[in-house]
Amino acid sequence: MWLEKTIQEIKKKKELKYIDNEFVKSLLLEYIKLNKIKLEGDFKKLQRTSQYKKMFKEIRRQCRTVYGSFQDVKDSRNREVYERIFNEVKGNSILDIGCGEAPLDYLSLHKEKTYYLTDIDTSTIAKIQKYIKKNKIKGKAFTYNIIAEDIKLLPKADTVLLLKVLEGFEAIKRDITFTILKELQAKKIVISFAKIALGKNKKIKKSGRQWLRKMLNKLNYKYTIGDIGKEIFFFIDKE
Repeated sequence: MWLEKTIQEIKKKKELKYIDNEFVKSLLLEYIKLNKIKLEGDFKKLQRTSQYKKMFKEIRRQCRTVYGSFQDVKDSRNREVYERIFNEVKGNSILDIGCGEAPLDYLSLHKEKTYYLTDIDTSTIAKIQKYIKKNKIKGKAFTYNIIAEDIKLLPKADTVLLLKVLEGFEAIKRDITFTILKELQAKKIVISFAKIALGKNKKIKKSGRQWLRKMLNKLNYKYTIGDIGKEIFFFIDKE
């Protein structure tokens, strides 16, 4: 009972209203497991305990990190940027993880492809699914939590997009990027980062992201880097 009520309390913040319940639940259960705590009894009394307050504050922070940390760099990409991205795309199927509303800008550019679009925002997914159906685009949009759910459950796609999301994932689960890169079933992976560091107003150089370069070298994946618009792109070949 306390779990469901805690999820409701976390989602009372306006910016977290549409975050997927299962995503919040997975963060709560992982926190309890890692910190080896027990939470039981009357919910109102539980809310007043120091360990509950600490947990609540941390989980809400994590939700904001993944769900809302990219708001300051949320500028829409123009058509030219998407054309550059699609020039690197392999095959006819695309999986966009943590897509946000970006598909609404690019789905009409290449209607011949099949799209699998995931996010933790239920409202966004509903909007994209409606667009897909209305415009008779092949594929589907669905909620998915890459932090807790098995990556192998994702549909196999020729190209996977991870655009401005990895830093948020890493903030919740360190080195999850390595697992994602290794387990994704794809020929090509396209990763991007905002040029401006979040909250620091500091420009990121093209030569940066050494942590990602080390992972790619360890996995023996070939890659090229592009400076496009307001982002730095890594175009990675798995095959």
